[in-house]
Amino acid sequence: MWQAARTVVPGVTGNALIGNYYGIKYSADGDQKDPWAINFAEADCGYGITQVTDGMRMHGKEKKDEHPKTTVQQEAVALDYAANIAAGVNILIGKWNDTRDDGMTINGGDPRYIENWFYALWTYNSGYHPKSTAGSNSGKWGVGWTNNPANPLWKENRTPFLENSFGNDDYSHASHPQDWPYEEKVIGWAARPISAMFGPGDFQAGYRPSWWVNVQERTQAKPPIGLFCDASNTCDPSSATDDASNETGKGPCTLPGDPDTHNPLYLKCWYTKPAAWKKCDNAECGNAVHRFDDTYPEQPDVNSYPPRCNTGLPAGSLIVDDLPNGTTPAGSSNRCSGVSSQGSFTFDFASPSARIDLHQLGAGNGNHFWFSHTRSKISHSDGSRLYTKGTWTLGSSKRGWMRVYAHLPDHGAHTRQATYTIGGTDSTSPFRVHPQRVMENKWADLGVFNFTGTPTVSLDTDTQDGTGDEDIAWDSVAFQPLGAKPKNFVVAMGDSYSSGEGATAPGGKDYYAESDYYDKTQPKTKNTCHRSKLAWSRQATLPGYSKSIGAMADGQDANMDYHFVACSGARIYNVVSFGQNSELPQLKQGYLDQNTTLVTLSVGGNDARFTDIVTKCFLPMLVNCQASSLDNVNPDNGDSVDGETGRLDEWAPKWLHDQIRPRITAMVKMIHDKAPNARIVLMGYPKLLEKNGSCLPAIEESEGKWVNAVADTLATEMKGAVDDANSKYGAKSVFSDPRAAFAGKTICGDPESVHGIVISGQSQADNELPQPSMQSFHPKPAGARLYADSLESTLKG
Repeated sequence: MWQAARTVVPGVTGNALIGNYYGIKYSADGDQKDPWAINFAEADCGYGITQVTDGMRMHGKEKKDEHPKTTVQQEAVALDYAANIAAGVNILIGKWNDTRDDGMTINGGDPRYIENWFYALWTYNSGYHPKSTAGSNSGKWGVGWTNNPANPLWKENRTPFLENSFGNDDYSHASHPQDWPYEEKVIGWAARPISAMFGPGDFQAGYRPSWWVNVQERTQAKPPIGLFCDASNTCDPSSATDDASNETGKGPCTLPGDPDTHNPLYLKCWYTKPAAWKKCDNAECGNAVHRFDDTYPEQPDVNSYPPRCNTGLPAGSLIVDDLPNGTTPAGSSNRCSGVSSQGSFTFDFASPSARIDLHQLGAGNGNHFWFSHTRSKISHSDGSRLYTKGTWTLGSSKRGWMRVYAHLPDHGAHTRQATYTIGGTDSTSPFRVHPQRVMENKWADLGVFNFTGTPTVSLDTDTQDGTGDEDIAWDSVAFQPLGAKPKNFVVAMGDSYSSGEGATAPGGKDYYAESDYYDKTQPKTKNTCHRSKLAWSRQATLPGYSKSIGAMADGQDANMDYHFVACSGARIYNVVSFGQNSELPQLKQGYLDQNTTLVTLSVGGNDARFTDIVTKCFLPMLVNCQASSLDNVNPDNGDSVDGETGRLDEWAPKWLHDQIRPRITAMVKMIHDKAPNARIVLMGYPKLLEKNGSCLPAIEESEGKWVNAVADTLATEMKGAVDDANSKYGAKSVFSDPRAAFAGKTICGDPESVHGIVISGQSQADNELPQPSMQSFHPKPAGARLYADSLESTLKG
């Protein structure tokens, strides 16, 4: 259950759960002044579900009077949940017997009832001073002061743990457990089970709750605050108030306090007497429910996240694993055999503290991967100190043209800014950025490179958006020798018309998972790039080939290196300087270099305010569309200029000529600078409305004509921008005009290859009802095919 660290889910192996292994210092209220400061002298070393501590320290590093367990015992406690529970039960039995032998019992001492374990739980956490040691403790013995309910460390007016003042569940207490003594927390959890993952997406009660005959008796499982406070332990229960303090001498323990000493006297207000606040034989006490007994069989090991075992790569690929060759990861029985690695993997840490946030899981390729969290060196306070870099190095002597793959695990990898740096290559862009939240075990194609030196791949935790919240994973990488340079290096960039928005079956089934993700509990994780497997750049076939670009890429054809970075909603500045959905700008994702042969993109429609035109003209069913105003539109990133607001029909032509055209020209130049040998195809947009939108009841013919006229004007300026880029910069660009291919087939056409207003079949990361889907006014799969036809015609011209 909780034998492993919190990062490990059922059915996956991982590190053992270790309590404060690094000796992180906590204040009295449970805060961590520096959660990354290592002090092994203060390490707790509590292992596993029962947090066995004594005897678990490294041999030779034991605390005073600690009796070490043998190496085999330590390994069993840390790695075997059954051995750990047995060790914990034995400790608890010892605490029960120690207190009972000294006459300390609760409610008569019948072990069948929950409350009666109060002393044993108390001493399990803070230790016990037996009567036999009274002489060495100045005559004092008993249960320690720290976990005494009267200690002012705990709020005087607290309700039972996990219960509000009305007797109902209040799991918010779990966010500040430092406000209750240990034994009260254990009894609170006994009454209310934790929610545990039994499998991916399957959360259930982690254990059977204890039961009481009524809510009142369950509430009263928490003893009166002053029950263990009287003259016998130098304690004044009337002083157990919220403003009490151990250090000032105003607390209930009347022994003097001194915060500057390591052993203030107030810690010796030890209690020694039996206590009672319930009559268990009168059905007032809690009862346990045992899920497991000695007839319960060992539960089978589940495989929640089955690993990949070095499959899915072209023949001859050289895999470099994240573990040394020959290693057998824990839990590999009946999963993957031992590691077979054609190289080495190493970590570099900016400081020892960076190791605290490094974790491992038994999943991914070869049943093992590492992960940490992304942090920006510039904007995150711990970004530099916790910086971690992993490097894979190929051990083979092979050089020349090779395709590089990075394996992405099906969980534990979230960042959209994983920057893989490729070493040993002559590429002018020796890095590739790839989103890791692919939701499956997948070999991600990072591209084809010519290696003139030792092939390496590096990945680090430094990202622009890093806040310590998103995982970044190091799994395997692979190098596929090709023998020759591929003939085609294709990069698809641009906006929603290039990403394939709308070119999908209902529910976004054709979108790549990492580009259509939304978790409402974590809004910042939303990604609406909506890259479709049916996008036109994938459907198109290059001259001289029989298979489409997408088919060649999916089939790992040696003549194709294809990468897809287009993103729905992109404007020109999203391509060149500001990213979307926590992805980097498309030009800064590294896929353009001197080897690129073709760049496809469509962009400019969002800059031309087509989304605003659609919003104002179609969705609210306004009249006088062309007379509508763009007042109150708030462009992103300071894009506003004089004359932007006003009547659409007056504003649009000037805006398209004076602003959009030169911006496209500048963008094409930037693409050409990064890919000087590439042909750049700028794709235009179709006229959205056939028959001037007669099938849309609230759109008048004059308005439909005007909307289509805007598309014509935009096409003219886009072609002009391409001409400008060629004449000024020798950009090798061409304008592909799809209007002829779409003639008769857009909205109100037959067949209609462009969506009208879509109000059902939303994808995961889409507009929520009653808003229309983002697919509205975008090409259907058949429309993406028409775009592919336009591209093919242009490339043949």
